[in-house]
Amino acid sequence: MAVCLKIPIYIKKVEKKELNIPSPEILQIPYKIAVPYFILGDKAFALNDYTLKPYEGTPERGSMERIFNYRLSRARRVVENAFGILSSVFRVLRKPLLLEPEKATKVVLTTICLYNYLRRDLASSQRFTPQDHSMPKLKGQ
Repeated sequence: MAVCLKIPIYIKKVEKKELNIPSPEILQIPYKIAVPYFILGDKAFALNDYTLKPYEGTPERGSMERIFNYRLSRARRVVENAFGILSSVFRVLRKPLLLEPEKATKVVLTTICLYNYLRRDLASSQRFTPQDHSMPKLKGQ
């Protein structure tokens, strides 16, 4: 997603709230605060209503800022690892998609659906899941 937000059309759509980003939701009962969805960014991103980016510099050890930076980094790593696994199976994701945003979204979502479908069958799971990645079992396996 980081690459996508450098394209002006995505920036404009996010700012105009045209990307169908879900409304804020209460994460867990008994909490009553609705938490909005964010785009996880790095220090190069501008801070605004819809992005999270790390605090500048090196916050003091044990501080809330340092803990936030660590957790943000961990969340970004999960997303990057998932995309890395997906692109190791579908070569189309290894280079920039020279498509309109709507078509690029369909390509990415299609690869996700195909990957999950292929993992459900034992024979295809062994073939399409990279050997160096341990993935949790899908529901129903």
